[in-house]
Amino acid sequence: MENAVVDKKWFFEQLSEKKQSLRKLAKHMDLDPSAVSRMLSGQRKMQMEEAGAIASFLRAPVSEVLRHAGVALDIQGQPSRVLLAATITQTGAIDRLPEPRPLPPNLIERAQQAIDPRGNTRIIAAQVRAPNGPLAMWDDAVVLFGYTETVEPGAIGVLSVCRLMSGEQILAKIERARKTGEARIIGLDHEPREVMLDTATPVLAVIP
Repeated sequence: MENAVVDKKWFFEQLSEKKQSLRKLAKHMDLDPSAVSRMLSGQRKMQMEEAGAIASFLRAPVSEVLRHAGVALDIQGQPSRVLLAATITQTGAIDRLPEPRPLPPNLIERAQQAIDPRGNTRIIAAQVRAPNGPLAMWDDAVVLFGYTETVEPGAIGVLSVCRLMSGEQILAKIERARKTGEARIIGLDHEPREVMLDTATPVLAVIP
């Protein structure tokens, strides 16, 4: 499991400036000092309520605490709901990362602007790794799509993220799909395939 990118130095500088200690912070949070130490080292993910307690103790903005804890923030200063969770190979295969991580700061605002800010859909980002092949023009781009547990009607006829019953997850265009799962898709190699679809969701945006 990857550690979060936590600016441990910032937290301890804040404690020093306020003439406080890790033990006192742990007592304020009603946690064991070792648990707080692991959290500030990125070995354990910081929860929103914990960030609020730390902000109160340090007399610092919650957004500042979250930023130094490695939590991606959107343009309103709230935790971003867009996480980088996969890579896309040159064949269009989607490989999930061991653990989702925040987008690079320069992409967060662009990703937030590319999706409906009123929507509650969990947005997933996948980075293209395709030095060759049909996706070469998108190499290093970030593809955004929503989390789904169904074959969405809007995925028919457009480039979509398709998960097959076999567990394979790919980028493809769905020509037709039945409620029973039988579907005909066109992959990046332009070859039609008869498959059993588990889920499908349209690509929302591609950020170069």
